[in-house]
Amino acid sequence: MYDKLVLVDINGIMVNDLKDVSEYIFEAIRSRYGFEAEFDIKEYEGISSKAMLRAILRKNGIPEEDINSRIDGCAEELGYTYYNVTGRDGIKTMDGSAQFLEELGRRGALVGIATGDIEDIIKNKIGRAGLTSFFKFGSYGNSEEDLSQIIRNSVSRATSEFGFQQSGTVYVISGSPDTIKAAKMVGAVPIGVATEKYNAKDMLSAGADLSVESIKKGSKIIKRIFS
Repeated sequence: MYDKLVLVDINGIMVNDLKDVSEYIFEAIRSRYGFEAEFDIKEYEGISSKAMLRAILRKNGIPEEDINSRIDGCAEELGYTYYNVTGRDGIKTMDGSAQFLEELGRRGALVGIATGDIEDIIKNKIGRAGLTSFFKFGSYGNSEEDLSQIIRNSVSRATSEFGFQQSGTVYVISGSPDTIKAAKMVGAVPIGVATEKYNAKDMLSAGADLSVESIKKGSKIIKRIFS
């Protein structure tokens, strides 16, 4: 039985693409909706993949009925087009990631993934980063747009499948202010890690219980979780 559940939102805090790969979003929309979308990916960082797709499609004038009829398939398509665009190109694994995850496991925490990104994309990234073995399970943005529901889904799986105690404490580690807010909304302890876009103060402003400059400062997070 576990009394501490740590959910990690991978992107930006443990892995990063080494180049702009936003072409995979263009390809998925082209494949499922048949047009060339116009958007700036920076406007949508931190929200779930399905929420991103919906916002882009609305901005490009696609009727809501058409969005709803194909958005699930388009979200799944992102997993294929991401691989098509990135292939075997490298990703950056943040220094300290493996050591931090190893320490969480050594101390007896249940570690999972809670992210608005697509499952195939995240598994691709953590596989290339050599981090797969540290995570027992995950909940992703394939079917859910709402980040708070993704976190709830992770907690539910942890309880029903992996022995997490209902009386235990849930920690969510993320570099997205939106995920920090969602974690707080569901009663989890939000912990922020600065990214290229958001600094530690941004995380605190979003409601983080603790915020660090990078995962290299993971000892501070460990201390907070196990104090």
